[in-house]
Amino acid sequence: SHAPEIDGSLQQAYDQVTFLSGMINDLSMLSRAERGKLQIELEDINVHDLLQDLGHAYTPQAKEKHLQFHLETDRTLELLHSCQLYVREILQNFITNAIKYTDHGSVTLCAKQQDNGVEFQVRDTGIGIGKADQEKVFNKFFRSEDFKTRQHNGTGLGLYVTAKLAKLIKATISLDSEINKGSTFTIKIPNL
Repeated sequence: SHAPEIDGSLQQAYDQVTFLSGMINDLSMLSRAERGKLQIELEDINVHDLLQDLGHAYTPQAKEKHLQFHLETDRTLELLHSCQLYVREILQNFITNAIKYTDHGSVTLCAKQQDNGVEFQVRDTGIGIGKADQEKVFNKFFRSEDFKTRQHNGTGLGLYVTAKLAKLIKATISLDSEINKGSTFTIKIPNL
């Protein structure tokens, strides 16, 4: 076993690499999105399986912050015909953000069947987003003026990229948030 200080610096190095690779990923996806170069491959997505996958992937991160990670699925969920890569990327961005900006409570991912597709929601009990910022969260390099939000580092590209991807698969995103109460991002994804 290593000395604790080695573990600490390894963790820091690892966190920095993870942050940078995330940023590179965001930037490359963004540049492809802006050049209209993203290929859309449509397939049937089993939404139930997708939620289970995301649950397995993010429960450990939530646990690290002593948060509950809940899944709520609609029994009647049908297959969603869309781009699996983007649907997953969009949901991952919302979940990552929710965990990052929530210090106690829970993050919930839900999916409901819609007439022509699926409505996903990512709800958190986090610090929330002020009215002034809600308009701007999907802008490029958005950084909140709010001190509490600024304590969290990020590329400021996450939701901008997410909004670009959503547009490509004709999804609509809405946001409902209150300071200190939490945020709910709703993503309606149609069958393409």
